[in-house]
Amino acid sequence: MTRGFGFISALVAVLFMFYPIAHAHKPSDSYLRLSIDRERIAGQWDLALRDLEYAIGLDLNGDGNITWSELRSRHAAIADYVLPRLDVIADGAPCNRSITKHLVDYHTDGAYTVLRFGIECARAPAALTVTYRLFADLDPQHRGIMRLDYRGSARTAIFGPDHATQTFKLGVANTWTQFLTFVREGVWHIWIGLDHILFIIALLLPCVLYRERQGWHPAPRFRPALWNVLKIVTAFTLAHSITLSLAALGIINLPTRFVESAIAASIVIGA
Repeated sequence: MTRGFGFISALVAVLFMFYPIAHAHKPSDSYLRLSIDRERIAGQWDLALRDLEYAIGLDLNGDGNITWSELRSRHAAIADYVLPRLDVIADGAPCNRSITKHLVDYHTDGAYTVLRFGIECARAPAALTVTYRLFADLDPQHRGIMRLDYRGSARTAIFGPDHATQTFKLGVANTWTQFLTFVREGVWHIWIGLDHILFIIALLLPCVLYRERQGWHPAPRFRPALWNVLKIVTAFTLAHSITLSLAALGIINLPTRFVESAIAASIVIGA
């Protein structure tokens, strides 16, 4: 009993050591939508207020709350900061951009400022090249998630420091390329998250090890161990996909603090 209590105490101590890293579970993302109508492109850009506060400062009185009046007074500064970090080129020719409206929206992880803007190109493009550099100098883990609408079809792309410039041939939609992009980003998201690695290890270790006579021993046979791993991975993937779909479709909308606490608790329970 004493030895077991000592192990649990050590585990809790280790988790508290890594708490500042695991606490920031929600990555930095922005959401960009471009809708093409001949030579005109309508754009909408959702940017987290917490990211803009870190980059240019929005909380003018320093009370920890960003009010609408504070945000409105920084509209010009926001436009001056973000627009130069987004380049749109149609068939090799740059397009002109202008902000048309500033709004506010709320996502599951907090408040976002919404920039609506127009893009004027010289002619209807056959290919569109987008360069995304927002927060590249401040947060290498930031990602820009873009949706491109053209003639009733939509495609998606993810921008980051390693994929800052991407070209889209508007008459051709490559679903396989989009799928591989999201798989790559998903693997990278898991790899850079210490809480993800700890949770996966806690789930998989009992599949290949068992404790007997005060010692750990490897699984005696490969096939049962492999089957246990497959069951755990499948259950984890299904559960993660279901919760992600419910949140993305707006069916369930839980407070961020509750979700973050539940994630931390699941790691402790799994361990």
